[in-house]
Amino acid sequence: MRKAVDTPAVVHELVGARTGNCVRAAIALEAAGIPYTVRRIDLAAGQQHSERHLALNPSGKVPVLTGGATAPAFVLTQSNAIMLFAAERAPQALLPGDPTARAHAYERYFQVVTDIIGPSHAAFRLGIGEGRALLERLAIDGVVALEQVLTHAPYLAGPNFSIADIAGFTITQALVARLDVAALPRITAWLARIGALPEVRRGLAAFG
Repeated sequence: MRKAVDTPAVVHELVGARTGNCVRAAIALEAAGIPYTVRRIDLAAGQQHSERHLALNPSGKVPVLTGGATAPAFVLTQSNAIMLFAAERAPQALLPGDPTARAHAYERYFQVVTDIIGPSHAAFRLGIGEGRALLERLAIDGVVALEQVLTHAPYLAGPNFSIADIAGFTITQALVARLDVAALPRITAWLARIGALPEVRRGLAAFG
């Protein structure tokens, strides 16, 4: 739930741009009901390399979540850490309470992060060539594997929305043009289901 910058209840600031990592961090904050403001970074203009930003994240990357006025020393500089922070702040909203169900949610979450997001991001950094093509294929294969995961449940980790769905939704949307969606009816229905959630819609709009 994004608040106005001058709202006293606001504690956290999410610094970033309209990238997959930043958007999924915003969706997690929205789903957890954590008030935050957005400060946009113009990546094309190189603002991520400004002295102000490097003081928060020396690697010059986004997103960054800060503690705001009440906790200026609090800084998280990795999207996965921000998502897990949000999940832990809102029990049951993004992770199941049952330990076994929670373990499965973590399993699916890290399946998406390691099998899809990791190869996709690595491919983006490579020039045209065999290595990039291989990584892109691995990412697509990772998405296609989710069709089977969705056979018996509406969400990646079972009957309820979780951090696995946030991670899976954002990267699948980025790769959807390369998918044979006609052969992936469960993924197609899941994308529509996740995209219709109010917290997801707000998170998608966080960076404009």
